[in-house]
Amino acid sequence: MIIKKILISLVVFTSLSLFFFITDYREKIANAEITRHQLSILETLDLFINTDERLVQLLAKSNNKAWLHLAKLHGDSNAHTAYQLAEYYRRDKQITSAELWYRVAVRQQHIAARIALANIYFKQQQYTDIKPLLSPIAGNENALAMLYKIALYQGDLAFIAEHKNRLAQGGNIGLYNELEQFSVFSESQDQTKSEEKLEYNTEQNTDHNIKKNIKQNSACSVDVQLFATSLKGLRHGQQLMSAFGQHKLAKYICLRTPKYIPAEAINCLHGVSENISCNTSVWTTRNDINTRYLGVIVEQGGANVDHGIMYIDQDDNLDVLIHELSHFIGFVDEYPLPKQHQKCQQVQQSPFAHNLVVLPDFYQGQREKLRASILSQVPWRNLIKHSTPILSKYKQGWTLATPVTYQNEIGLFTTASCNKQRKTQAFKPLASRTKLEYFELYFPEIYLNIIELAPKLFLMPNYHFNLKRDLAH
Repeated sequence: MIIKKILISLVVFTSLSLFFFITDYREKIANAEITRHQLSILETLDLFINTDERLVQLLAKSNNKAWLHLAKLHGDSNAHTAYQLAEYYRRDKQITSAELWYRVAVRQQHIAARIALANIYFKQQQYTDIKPLLSPIAGNENALAMLYKIALYQGDLAFIAEHKNRLAQGGNIGLYNELEQFSVFSESQDQTKSEEKLEYNTEQNTDHNIKKNIKQNSACSVDVQLFATSLKGLRHGQQLMSAFGQHKLAKYICLRTPKYIPAEAINCLHGVSENISCNTSVWTTRNDINTRYLGVIVEQGGANVDHGIMYIDQDDNLDVLIHELSHFIGFVDEYPLPKQHQKCQQVQQSPFAHNLVVLPDFYQGQREKLRASILSQVPWRNLIKHSTPILSKYKQGWTLATPVTYQNEIGLFTTASCNKQRKTQAFKPLASRTKLEYFELYFPEIYLNIIELAPKLFLMPNYHFNLKRDLAH
């Protein structure tokens, strides 16, 4: 009987001790004071609740401090908790800490952590780190989609071709159809033939090798085939194309659905703040171009038009696109051009642009005869009223420029185009600033009227000009 009482007392004592022990450790958890060793002991002794449940309870009570403390102790051995920690830091924009805990989860084979970490690497342009991270789970639809994005950036045509059928199945069918629309799979299939053709054309180096059959769409003055070096660029090109279709210039310029081209194929050699400049020899290998001009969308760089090729980056907006496209059909920049620009070296011998003339700014002689002679050099002369002056009395002669009092009329107004070349002066139709000076400004209705006078008179040379010039060099 005594022994039984002793045993009961021991059980009661042990139970009470265990109760107080567990209660004490639970308080340590709530106060974010528990150690890793103490947590290990608690997990062994507490048979009614585990650490995962404790973490849920702390979140329910909004005890973030305690949750964070406990999650850090638990995450080293629990993939789900490590992933939750990484998500916490990602939402709090503590990316370095997020990466650390994603890697902890990855070591414990957490699939979602691999994909989340790959997304961070993608935003940081750490493309080479993504493929080894996702290749082990390439069967996952999200991982495969990301691997395709990387393959496009890296020009990995072998990967694009190899996994084509897998991409076409399941949840990635939308992406597959999108890539097919952008001719991505055609590019990967034609790689070998293109490389062989490029080698042949480079060796021959003749006009015959770069001649193409340009089929002009009768609805437009010019066609432009868009190309892009990434999925983001392809999608952006599609969006720009759709938005441009609502602009009045779309009557004269037709954009064609963007096609994929690997960045390494065009080998752009420019800095972030420099004008985009890329290799043109790749275009001799393409047998799928039947437009007069090309538009190339790259990752970064300054937008510009180089004769028959327009370059923009994948973050340029519609305003930039309209400005650059206007050069194809004969509009010249109204901001200061480079000092060595060909059109500013001397006064023009004949008209060369819809919106710009380069003429002497001082004349002597009979005013009406001078006016007639000057206007013969001005493409928009038929839109200038006879009552709008273009000459003003100056010393023993006349100075060219429509007076500021006629600023709401069409005339000859000085523009900054040739300001870096002191010996010449440029003039434009309007006194106001336009999109040809600042991207964000409007494209004047008057300029559309000027195009109608001669839509194809001042077109840029087609992209074959670039090929011949660069092959000659």
